[in-house]
Amino acid sequence: MNKPPSITDQLKALLPEPTDELTTAIEQVARLEHEHAATLEQARIERAFYDRAPREGLLYPGDALKLEDVVNRLREAGDTAQALEDVFSSLKSSRPYLFARSPASPANQKLFEPAPALAQLRHGSLTRQVQEIRRRRR
Repeated sequence: MNKPPSITDQLKALLPEPTDELTTAIEQVARLEHEHAATLEQARIERAFYDRAPREGLLYPGDALKLEDVVNRLREAGDTAQALEDVFSSLKSSRPYLFARSPASPANQKLFEPAPALAQLRHGSLTRQVQEIRRRRR
């Protein structure tokens, strides 16, 4: 697949004899083209990472990108799918707190819920009934 010529190459082909000012402008255009290409590549890599994060159970993908050098690791790797697999396995072993725990059964979730506050229990209808019974028996 042939790449289309860059804007810098097109400018160089149009100018028969570039002056110093034009050469400086063409160099600036080349620098901007390079920065744009790097930004697009970084966005593509981050998008692939963000797309894979929910399937892996990653809770905080933005934090993982900041903690690990994910973009450079994926940029250097040839196979993106294998590199993503390596990145997520590395993250799971080094920073397991970024990932969701395995889902617990509903019974275990109920057992681990905090007990209702004592103040909430006192304001229920059961305590009023008990107080009424105690008043009658006195």
